[in-house]
Amino acid sequence: MRLLITTIIFTFHFTVSFGQSVRSQTEIIIIGIIHSGNKSFNEKTLYKILKKNKPDVILWEQSTKFKRVFALKTGNSLRIWRPGIEQLSLQKFPRLNRHIPILPFDTTFANKGSYAKNLSAIIQTFNDSLNNAKKSFADSLSYREFANKQNQYHNFIDTATLKRINQSDVVDIARQLNSLEGKVLIPLGIKYISDSLVVSNFRSEGQFWNERNEHMVNQIIKYSKQYAGKRIIVLSGLDHKYYLQDKLSDPKRNDIKIIEFAGD
Repeated sequence: MRLLITTIIFTFHFTVSFGQSVRSQTEIIIIGIIHSGNKSFNEKTLYKILKKNKPDVILWEQSTKFKRVFALKTGNSLRIWRPGIEQLSLQKFPRLNRHIPILPFDTTFANKGSYAKNLSAIIQTFNDSLNNAKKSFADSLSYREFANKQNQYHNFIDTATLKRINQSDVVDIARQLNSLEGKVLIPLGIKYISDSLVVSNFRSEGQFWNERNEHMVNQIIKYSKQYAGKRIIVLSGLDHKYYLQDKLSDPKRNDIKIIEFAGD
Protein backbone atom coordinates (compact mmCIF):
# COMPACT_ATOMS: atom_id res chain seq x y z
CA MET A 1 0.00 0.00 0.00
CA ARG A 2 2.80 2.39 0.94
CA LEU A 3 4.54 1.57 -2.36
CA LEU A 4 1.33 2.29 -4.27
CA ILE A 5 0.87 5.67 -2.58
CA THR A 6 4.52 6.56 -3.21
CA THR A 7 4.14 5.61 -6.86
CA ILE A 8 1.00 7.73 -7.22
CA ILE A 9 2.67 10.73 -5.57
CA PHE A 10 5.77 10.36 -7.76
CA THR A 11 3.67 10.00 -10.90
CA PHE A 12 1.64 13.08 -9.99
CA HIS A 13 4.77 15.09 -9.24
CA PHE A 14 6.41 13.99 -12.49
CA THR A 15 3.29 14.80 -14.51
CA VAL A 16 2.98 18.28 -12.99
CA SER A 17 6.70 18.99 -13.41
CA PHE A 18 6.70 17.72 -16.99
CA GLY A 19 3.56 19.70 -17.80
CA GLN A 20 5.10 22.86 -16.37
CA SER A 21 8.27 22.42 -18.43
CA VAL A 22 6.20 22.02 -21.61
CA ARG A 23 3.97 25.00 -20.78
CA SER A 24 6.92 27.23 -19.98
CA GLN A 25 7.59 27.65 -23.72
CA THR A 26 5.22 29.76 -25.79
CA GLU A 27 4.67 28.68 -29.39
CA ILE A 28 4.66 31.51 -31.90
CA ILE A 29 3.58 31.14 -35.52
CA ILE A 30 4.36 34.14 -37.72
CA ILE A 31 2.21 34.25 -40.85
CA GLY A 32 3.61 36.79 -43.29
CA ILE A 33 0.81 38.02 -45.52
CA ILE A 34 0.13 40.39 -48.38
CA HIS A 35 -2.59 42.57 -46.91
CA SER A 36 -4.58 42.67 -50.14
CA GLY A 37 -4.10 38.98 -50.91
CA ASN A 38 -3.07 37.91 -54.41
CA LYS A 39 -4.10 35.59 -57.25
CA SER A 40 -3.33 32.49 -55.16
CA PHE A 41 -4.72 33.33 -51.71
CA ASN A 42 -7.33 35.49 -50.03
CA GLU A 43 -9.20 35.82 -46.72
CA LYS A 44 -10.71 32.34 -47.14
CA THR A 45 -7.23 30.83 -47.35
CA LEU A 46 -6.15 32.66 -44.23
CA TYR A 47 -9.31 31.64 -42.36
CA LYS A 48 -8.68 27.96 -43.11
CA ILE A 49 -5.10 28.26 -41.88
CA LEU A 50 -6.22 29.94 -38.65
CA LYS A 51 -8.68 27.12 -38.02
CA LYS A 52 -6.14 24.41 -38.78
CA ASN A 53 -3.43 25.83 -36.52
CA LYS A 54 -5.70 26.25 -33.49
CA PRO A 55 -4.30 29.43 -31.87
CA ASP A 56 -4.91 30.39 -28.26
CA VAL A 57 -4.22 34.03 -29.12
CA ILE A 58 -4.08 35.97 -32.40
CA LEU A 59 -2.05 39.16 -32.86
CA TRP A 60 -2.90 41.37 -35.80
CA GLU A 61 -0.93 44.24 -37.31
CA GLN A 62 -2.94 47.08 -35.85
CA SER A 63 -2.66 49.34 -32.81
CA THR A 64 -6.19 48.72 -31.52
CA LYS A 65 -7.98 45.59 -30.35
CA PHE A 66 -9.96 43.80 -33.05
CA LYS A 67 -13.65 44.66 -33.41
CA ARG A 68 -16.08 43.23 -35.90
CA VAL A 69 -17.31 45.78 -38.46
CA PHE A 70 -20.95 45.64 -39.43
CA ALA A 71 -21.57 44.83 -43.12
CA LEU A 72 -17.84 44.62 -43.83
CA LYS A 73 -18.23 41.75 -46.32
CA THR A 74 -20.99 43.62 -48.18
CA GLY A 75 -18.92 46.80 -48.27
CA ASN A 76 -15.97 44.86 -49.64
CA SER A 77 -18.13 43.16 -52.31
CA LEU A 78 -19.47 46.54 -53.41
CA ARG A 79 -15.94 47.99 -53.31
CA ILE A 80 -17.07 50.61 -50.78
CA TRP A 81 -14.27 49.52 -48.40
CA ARG A 82 -10.90 47.91 -49.02
CA PRO A 83 -10.21 45.89 -45.86
CA GLY A 84 -7.16 43.63 -45.70
CA ILE A 85 -7.55 39.87 -45.84
CA GLU A 86 -6.75 39.60 -42.13
CA GLN A 87 -9.66 41.93 -41.32
CA LEU A 88 -11.99 39.85 -43.48
CA SER A 89 -10.86 36.49 -42.10
CA LEU A 90 -10.93 37.69 -38.49
CA GLN A 91 -14.41 39.09 -39.06
CA LYS A 92 -15.60 35.49 -39.39
CA PHE A 93 -13.22 33.70 -37.02
CA PRO A 94 -14.57 34.95 -33.63
CA ARG A 95 -18.08 33.65 -34.33
CA LEU A 96 -17.03 30.12 -33.40
CA ASN A 97 -13.99 31.10 -31.34
CA ARG A 98 -15.21 33.75 -28.93
CA HIS A 99 -12.73 32.70 -26.25
CA ILE A 100 -9.68 33.50 -28.44
CA PRO A 101 -8.40 37.07 -27.92
CA ILE A 102 -7.39 39.06 -31.01
CA LEU A 103 -4.92 41.70 -29.89
CA PRO A 104 -2.91 44.51 -31.53
CA PHE A 105 0.88 44.61 -31.77
CA ASP A 106 1.61 47.48 -34.18
CA THR A 107 2.59 51.01 -33.25
CA THR A 108 0.00 53.81 -33.17
CA PHE A 109 -0.79 55.84 -36.29
CA ALA A 110 -3.00 58.92 -36.58
CA ASN A 111 -4.28 57.33 -39.79
CA LYS A 112 -2.69 54.10 -41.02
CA GLY A 113 -4.15 54.47 -44.51
CA SER A 114 -2.61 57.92 -44.87
CA TYR A 115 0.70 56.61 -43.55
CA ALA A 116 0.76 53.82 -46.15
CA LYS A 117 -0.01 56.25 -48.99
CA ASN A 118 2.61 58.71 -47.77
CA LEU A 119 5.21 55.94 -47.44
CA SER A 120 4.47 54.73 -50.95
CA ALA A 121 4.84 58.26 -52.32
CA ILE A 122 8.17 58.79 -50.52
CA ILE A 123 9.58 55.51 -51.86
CA GLN A 124 8.30 56.21 -55.39
CA THR A 125 9.79 59.73 -55.41
CA PHE A 126 13.16 58.45 -54.20
CA ASN A 127 13.24 55.60 -56.75
CA ASP A 128 12.18 57.87 -59.63
CA SER A 129 14.83 60.44 -58.69
CA LEU A 130 17.57 57.83 -58.44
CA ASN A 131 16.46 56.04 -61.60
CA ASN A 132 16.54 59.29 -63.60
CA ALA A 133 19.86 60.51 -62.18
CA LYS A 134 22.93 60.21 -64.38
CA LYS A 135 25.13 57.62 -62.63
CA SER A 136 28.51 56.10 -63.28
CA PHE A 137 28.55 52.75 -65.07
CA ALA A 138 29.47 50.86 -61.89
CA ASP A 139 26.79 52.62 -59.83
CA SER A 140 24.20 52.02 -62.57
CA LEU A 141 24.99 48.31 -62.39
CA SER A 142 24.62 48.30 -58.59
CA TYR A 143 21.30 50.09 -58.78
CA ARG A 144 20.01 47.85 -61.58
CA GLU A 145 20.96 44.70 -59.69
CA PHE A 146 19.00 45.90 -56.67
CA ALA A 147 16.01 46.98 -58.78
CA ASN A 148 15.93 43.65 -60.63
CA LYS A 149 16.09 41.68 -57.38
CA GLN A 150 13.29 43.77 -55.90
CA ASN A 151 11.09 43.45 -59.01
CA GLN A 152 11.59 39.69 -59.16
CA TYR A 153 10.66 39.41 -55.49
CA HIS A 154 7.46 41.44 -55.91
CA ASN A 155 6.46 39.62 -59.09
CA PHE A 156 6.94 36.28 -57.34
CA ILE A 157 4.95 37.06 -54.19
CA ASP A 158 2.13 38.53 -56.28
CA THR A 159 1.31 35.04 -57.59
CA ALA A 160 2.72 32.55 -55.04
CA THR A 161 0.67 30.73 -52.40
CA LEU A 162 0.56 31.90 -48.81
CA LYS A 163 2.55 28.85 -47.73
CA ARG A 164 5.21 29.46 -50.38
CA ILE A 165 5.86 33.11 -49.56
CA ASN A 166 6.40 32.13 -45.91
CA GLN A 167 9.19 29.68 -46.70
CA SER A 168 12.68 30.60 -45.56
CA ASP A 169 14.20 31.32 -48.98
CA VAL A 170 11.51 33.92 -49.76
CA VAL A 171 11.73 35.51 -46.30
CA ASP A 172 15.50 35.67 -46.79
CA ILE A 173 15.08 37.76 -49.95
CA ALA A 174 13.09 40.33 -47.95
CA ARG A 175 15.95 40.34 -45.42
CA GLN A 176 18.52 40.87 -48.19
CA LEU A 177 16.54 43.70 -49.79
CA ASN A 178 16.29 45.52 -46.48
CA SER A 179 20.05 45.20 -46.00
CA LEU A 180 20.81 46.36 -49.56
CA GLU A 181 18.58 49.38 -49.05
CA GLY A 182 21.02 50.69 -46.45
CA LYS A 183 24.19 49.51 -48.19
CA VAL A 184 23.31 50.39 -51.79
CA LEU A 185 20.26 52.61 -52.23
CA ILE A 186 20.89 55.26 -49.59
CA PRO A 187 24.57 55.82 -50.50
CA LEU A 188 23.54 56.12 -54.16
CA GLY A 189 20.78 58.54 -53.21
CA ILE A 190 23.18 60.73 -51.22
CA LYS A 191 25.60 60.69 -54.15
CA TYR A 192 23.21 61.37 -57.02
CA ILE A 193 19.91 62.90 -55.85
CA SER A 194 20.19 66.67 -55.75
CA ASP A 195 17.07 67.21 -53.62
CA SER A 196 18.31 66.45 -50.10
CA LEU A 197 14.73 66.40 -48.77
CA VAL A 198 13.91 63.38 -50.97
CA VAL A 199 16.85 61.49 -49.48
CA SER A 200 16.11 62.68 -45.95
CA ASN A 201 12.46 61.55 -46.16
CA PHE A 202 13.52 58.15 -47.49
CA ARG A 203 16.09 57.66 -44.72
CA SER A 204 13.62 58.78 -42.05
CA GLU A 205 11.02 56.28 -43.23
CA GLY A 206 13.66 53.54 -43.20
CA GLN A 207 14.57 54.41 -39.62
CA PHE A 208 10.91 54.46 -38.61
CA TRP A 209 10.43 51.06 -40.28
CA ASN A 210 13.13 49.57 -38.05
CA GLU A 211 11.73 51.27 -34.95
CA ARG A 212 8.29 49.97 -35.82
CA ASN A 213 9.65 46.44 -36.22
CA GLU A 214 11.33 46.69 -32.83
CA HIS A 215 8.09 47.86 -31.25
CA MET A 216 6.31 44.86 -32.78
CA VAL A 217 8.92 42.49 -31.33
CA ASN A 218 8.54 44.01 -27.87
CA GLN A 219 4.76 43.69 -28.05
CA ILE A 220 4.97 40.05 -29.09
CA ILE A 221 7.38 39.32 -26.22
CA LYS A 222 4.98 41.04 -23.82
CA TYR A 223 2.09 38.88 -25.00
CA SER A 224 4.25 35.73 -24.93
CA LYS A 225 4.78 36.33 -21.21
CA GLN A 226 1.15 37.22 -20.61
CA TYR A 227 0.04 34.04 -22.37
CA ALA A 228 2.98 31.84 -21.41
CA GLY A 229 2.76 28.30 -22.75
CA LYS A 230 0.02 29.18 -25.24
CA ARG A 231 0.08 29.16 -29.03
CA ILE A 232 0.13 32.65 -30.52
CA ILE A 233 -0.42 33.35 -34.21
CA VAL A 234 1.09 36.63 -35.42
CA LEU A 235 -0.41 38.11 -38.60
CA SER A 236 2.12 40.52 -40.07
CA GLY A 237 2.97 41.97 -43.44
CA LEU A 238 5.42 39.64 -45.19
CA ASP A 239 8.21 42.24 -45.20
CA HIS A 240 8.13 42.37 -41.39
CA LYS A 241 8.49 38.62 -40.94
CA TYR A 242 12.28 38.31 -41.26
CA TYR A 243 12.83 40.91 -38.53
CA LEU A 244 10.30 39.42 -36.12
CA GLN A 245 11.60 35.93 -36.74
CA ASP A 246 15.25 36.88 -36.29
CA LYS A 247 14.63 38.70 -33.02
CA LEU A 248 12.29 36.12 -31.52
CA SER A 249 14.57 33.22 -32.54
CA ASP A 250 17.44 34.58 -30.43
CA PRO A 251 19.14 31.53 -28.82
CA LYS A 252 19.17 33.43 -25.51
CA ARG A 253 15.38 33.21 -25.46
CA ASN A 254 14.30 29.80 -24.16
CA ASP A 255 10.73 30.85 -23.40
CA ILE A 256 9.66 31.16 -27.05
CA LYS A 257 9.53 28.54 -29.79
CA ILE A 258 9.00 29.67 -33.39
CA ILE A 259 7.10 27.08 -35.42
CA GLU A 260 5.83 27.01 -39.01
CA PHE A 261 2.12 27.00 -39.72
CA ALA A 262 0.29 23.98 -41.09
CA GLY A 263 -1.81 24.20 -44.25
CA ASP A 264 -1.46 25.26 -47.86
